[in-house]
Amino acid sequence: MFSFISLLARWYVVKSHYRYGEDISERGSMVIAAVNDNGYNIVLLLHLLSVIVGTGAAFLAPALLSREQKESKLSPSSTSSLLATVMSPALLLGGVFGGALVGLSDDVYDFGQTWLAIGGGLWLLAVASAALAFPPSFITLPDVTGKRALLSATLHISLAVMLVLMVWKPGY
Repeated sequence: MFSFISLLARWYVVKSHYRYGEDISERGSMVIAAVNDNGYNIVLLLHLLSVIVGTGAAFLAPALLSREQKESKLSPSSTSSLLATVMSPALLLGGVFGGALVGLSDDVYDFGQTWLAIGGGLWLLAVASAALAFPPSFITLPDVTGKRALLSATLHISLAVMLVLMVWKPGY
């Protein structure tokens, strides 16, 4: 299967460069997806969607939990479990797709760049904070309910700083 995909990717590269009159014999490397190519854009779409879902759940969590405590119509764990099921996996996938974008960027982006190195560390902090504050039902984590406010603050600050890093890209 992998050889078929490699052959298909090589054919696409040859076809696209032939179309533009470029000689690919000098390139020497195979590009599966370049920046603004269809493959790259699909991964970018998945990255953005997962980040929007994860970040939206993270920023709505305090309001939803506060409202739930006031109304107390639902059990306290129902909203929390819904947030946990959505937030941590979405943030995890957002980082995985972001890393894939760096790999697919054909040396436009590199993990050695300051904004990506800091963003990667903040991503790990955000995923850990989200998973501890709102533990998903499919993994067993220690109960840190008393520290949920601190973990939520860490999560919100790291997500906000990552947003600034991704927009202004210091060190790029």
